[in-house]
Amino acid sequence: MRITETMMSNYYIGSINNLKDKIALLQRQISSGVRIEKPSDSPTGAVKVIRNNDHLLQIDTYLKNIQSGLSFLNQTTFALQSIQDEVVNVVGKLEELVNPINQQNMSLYADMIENSLRLMVDVANSKADGKFIFGGTDQSGKPFVYSSDGQTIEQNTKINGYNNVRISQGIQQRINITGLEIFGTIVSADGTLDKNSAVGNIITQTKNIYDNLGNQYSLQVNIQKTNSNQYELTYSIADSNSNTIYSSPSPLQLVFNSTTGSLETIDGNTPSTINVNVPSNKINFNLDLSQLRETDTDQVILNVNQDIDIFNQLKIIIENLRNGVPPTDEQRAAVNAFNSKVIGKLSEIGNIINQFTTIENMLTQQNLDLTENNSQVNGVDVAKAIIELQNQDYLLQLSQKLAATILPKSLLDYL
Repeated sequence: MRITETMMSNYYIGSINNLKDKIALLQRQISSGVRIEKPSDSPTGAVKVIRNNDHLLQIDTYLKNIQSGLSFLNQTTFALQSIQDEVVNVVGKLEELVNPINQQNMSLYADMIENSLRLMVDVANSKADGKFIFGGTDQSGKPFVYSSDGQTIEQNTKINGYNNVRISQGIQQRINITGLEIFGTIVSADGTLDKNSAVGNIITQTKNIYDNLGNQYSLQVNIQKTNSNQYELTYSIADSNSNTIYSSPSPLQLVFNSTTGSLETIDGNTPSTINVNVPSNKINFNLDLSQLRETDTDQVILNVNQDIDIFNQLKIIIENLRNGVPPTDEQRAAVNAFNSKVIGKLSEIGNIINQFTTIENMLTQQNLDLTENNSQVNGVDVAKAIIELQNQDYLLQLSQKLAATILPKSLLDYL
């Protein structure tokens, strides 16, 4: 085969251009640290990098959620610990008042307990990240305020509801303790309803409840069967003279799951606590039906977590002390019970923090693994690339010298 000067010229020009392209590519890879510039450079590697980058973005979002959640949880822990410190202080004062000698200074003890109460209310209204710590999902106002006459402390009627954050692909975790579950009074209807009972069958239960001043009332709850797996619930409140002061605005429609027997909906919505608020009588409590079940027996019991919320319980104790009346055993027991509740909630918050920390460590490790995998697929070995760059530069110089020796002058001028 006859090799012409044109063929040799084209060969050397193509070879030199290829070397220049390789040198430029190596220079870009060294400066950027990225080996795959476009999918065609490595289709398989590009797919891995894209998938890894998507996962890294998700992990970054989850880690930010966890850090934000941990900040809120830590501030909640601080608030609960501050409240418990004041409760322990009050418990000590109440124990001291058992001694008749200390009862000679009831007014002084009233001042000390009132100071603790004010601190507790302030902490209960504190914020974290711009949100009321114990405000639930309602942030329209302070969870707790003094009544206009200063006699009682009123609760926001919407201090329930959980704030959740997504911390992994299939996990959402709440980050708050609601004001309702720690400070509120909850009347729960526990037990079972007979699914075989006749339509029209009525279950009636009563329970003593109290207003913020400690006055006793009677709550009556009626549950009437209206259809298979369906019931109507009504309730009313009567004073000590059996006069009805409040009735439910309309019957609540309860629907139970025919398979599991659990309460499925209340008025077509997911079951939640029902706030009962009678401002004229300073009554505010929540009715919880979540533990009701439909089985083969009728056995419903009303339970209450506390007679009076801790704030108004302390208000009553303070007022009694100013009137020369020492705390009763029941009042001391109520304050001790609240202290135990706070300790339980602190433990609950601690468990949530531990879960956040565990998942944070897991996500951080996943982040490292994916980053390392990306580095293996798309990263550049700089030392190796520099050696390769020097080698390609040497070949380019050698090719240019050979071309200068072999090719005609016109071609060298072109180069």
